Amino acid sequence: MKSQKAAIIAILLLAAFLRLYQLPALPPGLNFDEAGNGAAALDISQGVPRLWWQIGGGKEPLWPYLLAVTTAWLGNIPLALRLPAALTGLLTVAAVYSLTVTMFRTAASRQARLIALLAMLALALSAWHLHFSRLGFRAILLPLLSTLAFYFFWRGMWQCPASGLTDRPATRPIFINLLLTALFLALGIYSYLAGRLLPLIPLLFGGLFWLTKKQRTHARCFSLFYANLVFLTFVFLLPLVLYFLVNPADLLARTGTVSIFNPAWNQGDLAGTAWRTLMATLGTFVGARGDANPLVNLPGAPVIPLWLASFWLLGGLVSLFRTLRRRPDTPSPYTFVLLWWLAMLMPAVLAPEGAPHHLRLLGTIVPTYILLGLGLVTAANFVARKLKQPALRPLLAIGYLLLLLPQTVTGYFVRWPAAADFTLPFDLYAVRLAADIAAAPPDTTYILPMDIRAGREARHYTLDYLLAHHQQNYHYISVDEYNAESVLQQAGQRYSKLRVVRWTDDKHQEADAKEIVTYLLETNGFLVDQESFPIYNIETYRPSPFYPFQSLPAIDRPVEANFDGLLQLETVWLPSVAFPGDRMPVALTLIPLAPMDADYKISLRLMNPDGERIAQTDRVLLHTFHQGTSLWPPEPVNEYYLLPVPAEASLGKYTVSAVIYHPDSLAPLITAGQAELPLGQVWID
Repeated sequence: MKSQKAAIIAILLLAAFLRLYQLPALPPGLNFDEAGNGAAALDISQGVPRLWWQIGGGKEPLWPYLLAVTTAWLGNIPLALRLPAALTGLLTVAAVYSLTVTMFRTAASRQARLIALLAMLALALSAWHLHFSRLGFRAILLPLLSTLAFYFFWRGMWQCPASGLTDRPATRPIFINLLLTALFLALGIYSYLAGRLLPLIPLLFGGLFWLTKKQRTHARCFSLFYANLVFLTFVFLLPLVLYFLVNPADLLARTGTVSIFNPAWNQGDLAGTAWRTLMATLGTFVGARGDANPLVNLPGAPVIPLWLASFWLLGGLVSLFRTLRRRPDTPSPYTFVLLWWLAMLMPAVLAPEGAPHHLRLLGTIVPTYILLGLGLVTAANFVARKLKQPALRPLLAIGYLLLLLPQTVTGYFVRWPAAADFTLPFDLYAVRLAADIAAAPPDTTYILPMDIRAGREARHYTLDYLLAHHQQNYHYISVDEYNAESVLQQAGQRYSKLRVVRWTDDKHQEADAKEIVTYLLETNGFLVDQESFPIYNIETYRPSPFYPFQSLPAIDRPVEANFDGLLQLETVWLPSVAFPGDRMPVALTLIPLAPMDADYKISLRLMNPDGERIAQTDRVLLHTFHQGTSLWPPEPVNEYYLLPVPAEASLGKYTVSAVIYHPDSLAPLITAGQAELPLGQVWID
């Protein structure tokens, strides 16, 4: 017994070291989803508690509330988001031992402690669990909460036949276990999307157990047990149920996006997609290729290495054999573990994106390592019998499993950092940018253009979390005419330097495709500096000291030129004067007249007094929401351009003209018998 306790303590210390060593420096930076959880935690700390956050397809509330506590304690730093994950992972390692002993001592008491010890050790050494124990993802709660729920469920199930509900003293512990089972099942649903499947596991197990019982003894006890379990779970979930009744779109928002039933994923071949996803998912359990995402895994590494996969398979076969061999009159842990694993496999199988997807498989992690422990014990028993050395059984199983330690340590702390480029997965660029923004002097602010198609959902949560106390140092622009004009007017009047972030490899790199921000900045200020960094560049502008930051021009000079019955150029705005070496602003209003089968382009041209073309700029015509002309709604569209004026341009009147042409054939649209339409004249001074 003392050796068992010493082994448990040693495993917990090892698990703690692996989960806390170099945290939070490894992984570096702060992932977007981690920071999204942190942004939700900041809402709570700022007095805006919620039951649901529309971040990343929807976030359940339990994890943000835990992070709100650590953020209040440690501040808005990466450790505040990752320490709860490490502690949750450590608690899961401890809880697995208690659950496994509780289940298997009813079926194989002499081996229960060894199976539990091996499951605990396998989880402690698991690179799969280690990755998620060092990330601030809410999914890490699922293994812990499911383990606790099923621990109390199993205790209650085992007590039910013994008491038969014949007296209150015997009933009290059953009710306490029922209450705790329902609480942890509900918390699992409050923690992560896949947690919605947790209540099905005890219900399926109870139904199967009832069908296979030889004797219908204690029927009343089991009926009341399950009726109360369903009722109590529903009571705990009532706030979330009411929320989804009021906001039904949030219930399946993320599920519908990634579901295998979505034609975007199955491409009309549902059966083929399901088979490929299932094979890829099962492959990671038998030593084949694992998750390729460097965010959560050494790319391609399976959840169970090939040299351990046979023992996991053996554990599964033993459980299946013992499930089918007889009709039990007591609950079978073998059946329960199989049902648990199969049920929690569904989130990954029903979502083909990125298969095998280790995050969506996280609900299977505890039954996976229980099955592995069972397989190792079975193999060790066989070898010990052949050697006639029963005392070797634990040494053989534990010693073999300990070979996982050097693989996990080198894989996570050495090979993974060397193999993965952390710049995008862990927002290293955003962490660097956040540090610069925090250090900005009082006369400087940062402007962050956002693609209007993404909406507020696509804020940079890494910046928002790390800059919670520096929000005045930066401003988002969801780029359309009104937003850009309003934000830049205010910023231009308050600050003497505007540092504009131009994304080069980010979801917002097309944010200013219509060049509205550029147009406003160059017509109301001066570009004084440009810097390049990975993922983004920075342009520094000084607002003009001669006049306050101006609005976009009123495009009010009528033209009404009809281009082949497809587009009408309604009005134009040109400046009266431009200067050599500058970029001259031009603005147009276009109206679609008929449906178009192509995304037409426009070419703006500058002609000198002799009629010679000396400059031009070409661009696809874009609606505010970035649709090309083939998708334009029947409404006016304003376009803004900056036409370069050559530095060598001499004094005189210059003509600005426009050609609208097909993007592939380059054939121009004709207006009034001509392809090139003069828009007006500008004096070059």
